[in-house]
Amino acid sequence: MEAAVKVFDHAVIGAGIVGSWTALRLSNLGKHVVLLEQFREPHTRGSSHGQTRLIRTAYAQEFFARMMPIAFDMWRELERESRKQLIVNTKILCLEQSSDKRNYEKCIKFMEEISPENLEVISPDEMKSRYSKTLSYKNLAGAFLDKTGGVMLAHKSLLAVQELFRQKGGTLWDSCPVSQIIPEENKVQIKTERGDIIARSVAICAGPWTPKLLSSQLPPSVPLQPLFVNAFYWKEKIRGAYSAESGFPTLLELSNPRIYAIPSLEYPGLMKVCYHGGVPCNDPDERDKTPVDVMPLNTAKDYIKEHMPLLEPEPAIVEKCMYTNTPDEIFVVDTLPKHRNVVIGTGFSGTGFKTAPVIGRLLSEMAVGIEPFLDITPFRLSRFDPSERQQ
Repeated sequence: MEAAVKVFDHAVIGAGIVGSWTALRLSNLGKHVVLLEQFREPHTRGSSHGQTRLIRTAYAQEFFARMMPIAFDMWRELERESRKQLIVNTKILCLEQSSDKRNYEKCIKFMEEISPENLEVISPDEMKSRYSKTLSYKNLAGAFLDKTGGVMLAHKSLLAVQELFRQKGGTLWDSCPVSQIIPEENKVQIKTERGDIIARSVAICAGPWTPKLLSSQLPPSVPLQPLFVNAFYWKEKIRGAYSAESGFPTLLELSNPRIYAIPSLEYPGLMKVCYHGGVPCNDPDERDKTPVDVMPLNTAKDYIKEHMPLLEPEPAIVEKCMYTNTPDEIFVVDTLPKHRNVVIGTGFSGTGFKTAPVIGRLLSEMAVGIEPFLDITPFRLSRFDPSERQQ
């Protein structure tokens, strides 16, 4: 006997941080919403698991820099509603070692415009004075502190969003893979292992599975590349030397070598130091068969040996994750060209967690037919279409 068709106002596919925020925002609009997740929750197969993520205001792209104060406000509101601490304010030390200082200078410019009280430019002498034992740089082109920056408690944040979604009447089906999406003029049919769903719209926030879900509907010009990513944790030689409790900041290289670091917080005595990037993995279901690429590990090793003298030079823990990248490392927020009731949020390229509340609001507004509260031109699919770029 076939399962009865379930009817919802709106459906969201993918219960990672972006999908969960989208579902919550739709519930806040008074809609009957189902959030679909292919794996049993909690799981470690996607892009939203793990304990920590960076958060900051400093960006070289103006649209990101102006988005972040809104995101911070929404995260703080979630902290109040959930009565949980979700952000640890460590500040973030942004570094530039390249002679090409364009990223650095843009970050400074937008911080001065948007949040000048939270910008502190640090001279080479001040760097040596503050971090003489923990950091070593011979030819630093620039450094500044973004005082808004810090660490997101990622797993706690995801649970908080999903808990609030349920409290507001939302339905979450995990262990529920989607096999087909059939858009029609005024509705969308979604085929799942638990039966068919009919909804007015669907928001697809499926991370590296988005290309598979929309293989017949995405324009061929849209280059979404799943990446298999490793996160490395390194033991402190002196316990607490790089800890959040001791006041050590989060760290970000603005250009090459694309390193970021999170002070020891999630694993006592271990600091997270990672290369921002990964290995192409065209089928996320086969990610564990991805050939090993030692470049990310060696880049992090070399960085630690040269610049972080109080860390052991071999990782103590290695964890796995997935990115979905676009060539410009700017995400996609749009509707399918021929189906306005199919909304897409994908290609977050490692920037999705911190911006998720804003993206969730944008996607929810598009799903119900409201004009998005921010200009989404930088995020549209059409930017990858050669004919659009020539106009």
